[in-house]
Amino acid sequence: MHIVVDTPPPAPCWPDDLVLKPFDPECDLEAVYLADIDCSKDHHGYIEESFEIDFPRFHHYFINTENYDPTLWFIVWDRDEIAGISICRPYSRVDKNMGWVSSFGVRRPWRKKGLGLALLQHSFGEFFKRGKKKVGLTVDAGSLTGALDLYKKAGMSVFSQFDKNEKELRAGEEISLQKLEKGKQHD
Repeated sequence: MHIVVDTPPPAPCWPDDLVLKPFDPECDLEAVYLADIDCSKDHHGYIEESFEIDFPRFHHYFINTENYDPTLWFIVWDRDEIAGISICRPYSRVDKNMGWVSSFGVRRPWRKKGLGLALLQHSFGEFFKRGKKKVGLTVDAGSLTGALDLYKKAGMSVFSQFDKNEKELRAGEEISLQKLEKGKQHD
């Protein structure tokens, strides 16, 4: 989805007691990772990974990239817990003139309170200040979280769509050779 931001977007209206704080890579990275994972649990195809495997992947994908800008990581806190995140990149891989919301989420206890809309409006406003007139993101249109409705409410529209179909070809046991049995030789 994307939005064209020709004029400053509406000012965000933050829910009570929630605070937007600057991202501190030294202190906040693990907490942001855990919040991102928590938000992702409601997405289609989510598969939980161990911290030891997934955190380095998160670090590589979000930090070790030319498109990393910690000033575009917007973290909303409820006291000492992260309520929502908007991890943005200065540009999209497909369009250098489009700001990109790379990961966005509101954790379950804070959903349906206006936080998602406020976080989007803040993100759009920051891109507007930096001269980005377009902002995009990807979304699972079948998400049960209501994300698609939220993005539409924020003024976004579909600019590209991909359909994914899955079909089980057979049920049963895995029949590929996983290891050789002890004592058997294959020539």
